[in-house]
Amino acid sequence: MRGMIDCGVLMVPEHAQWMRELIEAWAAAHERIVLHGVRLDTAVPGAPPADALERRALALKRYDVCLLPVTLATLGWTRTALAAAGDVLQTPVLGLVRDMSAAGLQDLLSFGLDDFMRYPVCAEEFKTRLAQVAGPGRPPRTEPPADAAAGDDAPEEPEPEYPCVDADIALREPFQAAKAKIVTEFERHYIADMLMRYQGNISQAARAAHKNRRAFWQLMRKHEIAAEPYRRRSRPLPP
Repeated sequence: MRGMIDCGVLMVPEHAQWMRELIEAWAAAHERIVLHGVRLDTAVPGAPPADALERRALALKRYDVCLLPVTLATLGWTRTALAAAGDVLQTPVLGLVRDMSAAGLQDLLSFGLDDFMRYPVCAEEFKTRLAQVAGPGRPPRTEPPADAAAGDDAPEEPEPEYPCVDADIALREPFQAAKAKIVTEFERHYIADMLMRYQGNISQAARAAHKNRRAFWQLMRKHEIAAEPYRRRSRPLPP
């Protein structure tokens, strides 16, 4: 992994609460990835304007990657904001999605979302996805940027690591059993998301995952995931 990844968490008002919880939960044990809350301008209370990402594009260059929360409630705004930002927004964007359909996710990818993962996050998958989306990019840093924007939200007190399974249940189980559940959940989400990203093309998904096609197919079979539901055409960008 890179020496340091600085991630700007876009504080969409609709999702600000669970984004703050994620930032606070992540702060305690993940020194190589730092999450910075980034406020968006609001046209009316609680609603950012369609050009909010475009306006913040220059400021977002200080981050290696941006994290954008998306649900059905904000799908319309997200689609419009990504289209408006276009090539102006040069920082890669990872979507953090909740309760989204396959068609909605494919739609966002066609509008410029670089990748996505589902919430709640599994720590290992989150680190891997952020590193992949950030890419080699700029040279590694050994400490967070000192010139954080005045409007950014930063947690004052760190909280324990955000778990990807229920902590109480995990603690009641033997280590190997709890670990197996986490690995299984990670594999299922990862394989499904890669198939989504590459529209059901198993060869491309396997290549992107750095696995041979047979090994990738065996994981699909293990988790009973078929490629056919993901073979949909992306919507064209509006003229």
